[in-house]
Amino acid sequence: MFIYITYDTDGFITAYQNTEADGFTKVYILDSWITQFSQHSDKFRYDKDKKVILNPGNLPDLSLDELNTKYSNVLETSQQAVQSATALAQQQTVSATSINQLQTGINQLQKSITALALSQSAKGTA
Repeated sequence: MFIYITYDTDGFITAYQNTEADGFTKVYILDSWITQFSQHSDKFRYDKDKKVILNPGNLPDLSLDELNTKYSNVLETSQQAVQSATALAQQQTVSATSINQLQTGINQLQKSITALALSQSAKGTA
């Protein structure tokens, strides 16, 4: 397949397109390289002497779709962690409220017992 490219002084591809234009060089790219080239065009070089595109040969095996899937999975896991943390925080708030209510009840019971004891003590000494 023929494409049109621009490249920097080191031969690295800086832009590409499917139509002829001023400043672009017409080159042939292997069909088997198209997917890699579209994802990593800045890693490919143009050899001015041989007038061919050079594949770096060390590109990641991960496609954009696979990368997007992995990112989505990480995002989903993060959202689940946030939801779990939120639920735990809500439970702790409810527990703290219950403990405070229980403590208030105990304090009132202690005051009542103390008042009753004082009352009984006053009756016993009278």
